[in-house]
Amino acid sequence: MGSRGRTMPTHSRRVSVALCTWVMALGASGLLASTASAQERSDTDPSPDNAPHQGEHHRRAPAAMPSGETIAALDERALENHPSVRAPASRAEEAALAAEVEEGRWPEPRVEYMAEISTPWAAHLTTDHMVTLMQTIPWPATRRASAAPARAMEQGARAEERAAAHRVLRDVRRELVAIARAREMLLHIDEEAGLVADVRRIIEATLSVGRAEHADLYRLQLAEARLEDMRQEEEAMLHAAKGRLANLLGVGVDALELPETTAILDWTLDLPPRDELAKMIEAGSPALARFEAERARARAQEELVERQLRPPPQVMIGYGNMAPMYSHDDPRHDVFQVGFSIALPIWGGRYGTEARRWQASASASEEARAGALRELLAQMESARARATQADERVEAYREELMPMASLVSAEVLTGVEVGQRSVTDYLGAVREEWDLHGRYLELKAERANQIIELQYLSAGQLAAESPWAYPATLRGQQ
Repeated sequence: MGSRGRTMPTHSRRVSVALCTWVMALGASGLLASTASAQERSDTDPSPDNAPHQGEHHRRAPAAMPSGETIAALDERALENHPSVRAPASRAEEAALAAEVEEGRWPEPRVEYMAEISTPWAAHLTTDHMVTLMQTIPWPATRRASAAPARAMEQGARAEERAAAHRVLRDVRRELVAIARAREMLLHIDEEAGLVADVRRIIEATLSVGRAEHADLYRLQLAEARLEDMRQEEEAMLHAAKGRLANLLGVGVDALELPETTAILDWTLDLPPRDELAKMIEAGSPALARFEAERARARAQEELVERQLRPPPQVMIGYGNMAPMYSHDDPRHDVFQVGFSIALPIWGGRYGTEARRWQASASASEEARAGALRELLAQMESARARATQADERVEAYREELMPMASLVSAEVLTGVEVGQRSVTDYLGAVREEWDLHGRYLELKAERANQIIELQYLSAGQLAAESPWAYPATLRGQQ
């Protein structure tokens, strides 16, 4: 999809000239002033309703492309302030700290005191005292395995954070498209409203000489009411889009400062082949990385269970003060104790069951990832087809339909000039042309939205050189 110009049909000068010809044909004195007033309004009023026109079509100056810093500032503010990004970031930090705790965990030493007291019926009443220090020595591999599930949880939280950031970036661009479309539609409505108002004033002036019909005036008044209703609807849509964008940025609507966004409607892209897009999605989507983290966590838990079949050893060292062994009159004696113990995993059947449990969990994560990938690829196919179709229709509107509608309105205008067609006929032709232009804007917005969707599905790897590209640190999984 290549870059194309933006065609905006406008008619105020052309209609004024036609109406001047029509009014002069009426021969009614006093109407020239009204017509001249309409002509002066078109030539001198700088408002968007009465912008000067040249030729059959007026080509507005292309909107300036936004600077990278401007879009980057919006992205940065949205990512800093949005709770959906901060929440998984906090969970990732929690998981990282949990992993550090597990890696640094060391069994506490134990001190044991024992007193051995003879029974009352013993030949000699004696008391022995023993103090033992015991320490479990965990295997280094077991310590690493204990921290692995927390590391996998951190990986999953980071993937969720990245996925949330990509959603926010996508939504910011969608709202910019909605704002640009609404702004363009308001300009479009204002231009048509100015045209209808010019004609209505002239028709009102011709009623006094009986050469115009009240039905024409009623139609124009209905057209003005319809345009006002359309304006209110578009203003509501613009306000809603601004509200959603302000919510994404974490600011009030009144504090929202928007850059020039009209250029996003002209965003076109040479889409890569389907296989290349699929590889981008499979390699870069953070949604898939989340399932990979779940699988890694299950595998880590399985390894930890297997490590439990290798219980850690325990070493002991002690001191004892013992009573005489043979004669009560002999002195007491001191002893040192050294010991070693280890658990025997005789009843290890439960370990096998628990290991199979985590194996099933890992398999479920793999299947979930495969399902998510299939869904992402289906979304890619849909967005790619819709973007291509919208681009082709934009081209058809720009190259064929809109020039054709302009030609029809020009022919009707010729009929008005020779007295064979009414002004109402011309307004009908112009309205059809404007309706086509409204649909043209809708198609450009559809094309931009589908490119934004493809950019999101590819984790920002698509359109990396565009002014609307994702921040470099947020492209792909890493």
